[in-house]
Amino acid sequence: MAELSKGVARGGEFELVQADLVLSTGRVVGLKASIINLTLFEDIFQYTLTGQIVIQDAMSLASTGPIIGQEYLKLKLKTPTVGEPDRIIDYSENAFMVTSLDLREPTSGGSQVSILSFCSREFAMNQRSVVNRTLTGSYSDIVERMLRKDLDSHKTFYKEPSAESKKIIAPNIDPFSVISIAESRALSKKHSDPTYLFFENLRGFNFRTLGHLYSRTPMLNYSQYPAGQKTNRKGSIDIMKNIQNLEEYTISSSPDTIYNHSAGVYASHMIVHDIFSKSYENYTYNYIDNFFNERHVDSFGSKPIFPLANVLPINPAGDDIADHPAKQYLQPTTGKSFDNSVQDNSSQTPFTPHNPQKSMQIRNAHMQMLNTALQVNIDVLGTTVIAAGDIVECNIPFSGTYTTTQNEVFDRLYKGRFLIKAIRHDFNPAENQHTMSMNLCKDNFLEPLEAPEENYEPKSKRSKGTVTETWDDIGF
Repeated sequence: MAELSKGVARGGEFELVQADLVLSTGRVVGLKASIINLTLFEDIFQYTLTGQIVIQDAMSLASTGPIIGQEYLKLKLKTPTVGEPDRIIDYSENAFMVTSLDLREPTSGGSQVSILSFCSREFAMNQRSVVNRTLTGSYSDIVERMLRKDLDSHKTFYKEPSAESKKIIAPNIDPFSVISIAESRALSKKHSDPTYLFFENLRGFNFRTLGHLYSRTPMLNYSQYPAGQKTNRKGSIDIMKNIQNLEEYTISSSPDTIYNHSAGVYASHMIVHDIFSKSYENYTYNYIDNFFNERHVDSFGSKPIFPLANVLPINPAGDDIADHPAKQYLQPTTGKSFDNSVQDNSSQTPFTPHNPQKSMQIRNAHMQMLNTALQVNIDVLGTTVIAAGDIVECNIPFSGTYTTTQNEVFDRLYKGRFLIKAIRHDFNPAENQHTMSMNLCKDNFLEPLEAPEENYEPKSKRSKGTVTETWDDIGF
């Protein structure tokens, strides 16, 4: 990341290369001098990008254009001196689609401010497309077919190959619904990982597992530097420290025990019923027992990792928090090795069936854990080299009136590697300032928790009894 510090005077600088609005009439209007603020949203749980642009509309473009929600926005932005194509926000060819004019507000001098919402073109394509045919191949190939053919996308597609040949009969559903089916059932070819996500970030579309995302090298290392430490020995601004400084942060989430029980994060039970052989099998998922066989944010780091729960027994029987499968599933299947419900053109059954026992419980536990894992929201100076789905290092300062015996510098839990779940990019051309608000999460501890053997859930030894009461109607 050394190129980030070359040729820039301070962190957060950006270069607005192109900003053109293509009206439905075919007229092209340059917006570079009119933009007040530009916002882009990317999220690993959202299929496409969205955004808003605020413009100073001196020509009453909203009326004379007019702007009716059928326009295209061509954008190209980058961090100065960054030249790699995948590190530039380039929507000059694959333009955004303007979906609505949200606000027109008059200002002094006869001008007005207009706010336009936009999204990736593929989102609009999905809204007007219907899939009504049989799809065969691996789930990753089916997703690519949806993206290239049905959504007519030419953007870069990052694909992690999935295993097995499948058959989907799409009954008049949109392409994203087909992708959702593939996303929820796919197993990676190399690691049999069921945690696939389909999302768009600033580099393109992705169909990758959480394990694949976790395996990558951290892009930047965020920490909080005192004002005097953000300059180098020559007294000038240290650009890298400037970019990696935590301007603001909020610890926004930690494990929610009640939610994790009810959502099946800690444990779940599944009955799989084979509708052809009329048989069924039981499967139990235990978060603590499975933890070290699964991939987590820090699995690829240099330090040992531990479950995001204490493994202490909660009762005299020795049960821990993951020994009570409150979440129940009942799922059908159509065979063990071959899908007996579908055939090829030769009346054979070469396709593998949906095997929910291989994916559903593990996938659900990981996806739900990301909602209640260790999460922190950070505000930092922006750069176009960072995207949703990347791994970063982040160390939240230790905060307390009293110091510990370890004299900790960083928070015990909120340190090390984090996954970027979502980013809000804000570009202010007047100040030449790019800022980012990021939601980071991790699903493991870096240190074990003390687990005393007899620290059971507290309850009274004797029942307080039952009080039975009745009441009488008076005056009726």
